[in-house]
Amino acid sequence: MSFRQISTARLLDPKRFHNGLPDGWNRDRFRQLCVSYAQIRGVSAQCIRTFEIIIDMISPNAFRDPSQEPFCYARQETLIAGRRLTDRTIHNHERNLEAIGLIERRLGENGARCKRKGLGLFLTPALNLIPEMHDAEAQNKADKKEHDALRGDRSRLYRYVKHGLAVLVSLPCPPKGCEDMMEAFRSWPRSDKLKYMSLEQLKCHVQAAHDLWKRIDGHVAKPGEISGAPEACFGSHIQDQFEETILSCNADGESSMPSAEASEPDCSGSGPDGPAHCSESNHPTDPAGRKAQKLPRVNNRILYDLASPELRMHIDIAGGGDQNPNPSLYAIETGIWSRLSEIGTNVSAWHEAINRLTLMGAILAGVITDARLSDPKLPLVVNPGGYLRGMVQADERGELNLISSFMGLLARRAREEDHGLG
Repeated sequence: MSFRQISTARLLDPKRFHNGLPDGWNRDRFRQLCVSYAQIRGVSAQCIRTFEIIIDMISPNAFRDPSQEPFCYARQETLIAGRRLTDRTIHNHERNLEAIGLIERRLGENGARCKRKGLGLFLTPALNLIPEMHDAEAQNKADKKEHDALRGDRSRLYRYVKHGLAVLVSLPCPPKGCEDMMEAFRSWPRSDKLKYMSLEQLKCHVQAAHDLWKRIDGHVAKPGEISGAPEACFGSHIQDQFEETILSCNADGESSMPSAEASEPDCSGSGPDGPAHCSESNHPTDPAGRKAQKLPRVNNRILYDLASPELRMHIDIAGGGDQNPNPSLYAIETGIWSRLSEIGTNVSAWHEAINRLTLMGAILAGVITDARLSDPKLPLVVNPGGYLRGMVQADERGELNLISSFMGLLARRAREEDHGLG
């Protein structure tokens, strides 16, 4: 080979360098990022374990020094390490890791590895992939959060659609298309299948479910009411008066509606069969014999007036996007949870509030928690989720008085309106 050919070959050879780990990082943190990225890319657990063995065989200093490339020159037998895998499996693992950009295979003939000759599995590509791995991790977290929110929305829609259909079929003359709506409802996947749906598939399903609910609500809803005449076991809808006790809205299970029992939609094969805490489960989590929380009974218009501007925005979005001073119960529940999530409340705190206070109590507690953030006369609430949990714990001790809190919020909104702040 001539000198000209050698020079050309060197120019064509890609430069292999890295800037080392970011400040404050060590090998273990880098490994965690790589493992997370590999999981996002769908790499098997066995393959990830192979990668962890590879990275553990490299000196930590090699990841920090840009003048040297971190590489593993261990033989495949060493990587197997008594894991009952074949050489072919390890070879496939290495190819998969190379395909997603975590390693580069620079091997000799027949896959030879040698420290002196610089042959082995190099992790330089992974070091140069750190920004992309960060982006992928952030996107994955955002997708999971959106997936959880969509499943929660489907859970709420399931309850409202089931109730609405039961009301429609109990009418002397069910509206045209009722059978089609029931058939569409029966075709819904079970709640325990939703987690395995892709984000796009779940978006399409929830949108279709929401469209079905809007069709049903158009037949059921009446002026001044939430969703038609409330059924006996669906829960006490919000009214404009006070009462000493309130029936628990079965937010954790499917209501059996006695008044429509003969014509209740048949959901066999499509209904949920999740764990006891699942909001579509058939197993109520409300402890038997627990004393019901005393709740004010108010209409939807009053709740909307009591809501903060931010909360009203979320209720409007849940109701279709237009301002509606008399929204549906579905829009109120969805809007309140969206607002609580926005201010940092964990979903488990919301579920605990529903389980303990009933859906109506949780709605009132959510409105009060949101209003508490902007109360100028009281100390700032740093942790809204903790504040909501505190209300649940106060109820467990028998110290919660939602009626008093509700009356206090009414008085506060009246003062703000008098001063032109509402």
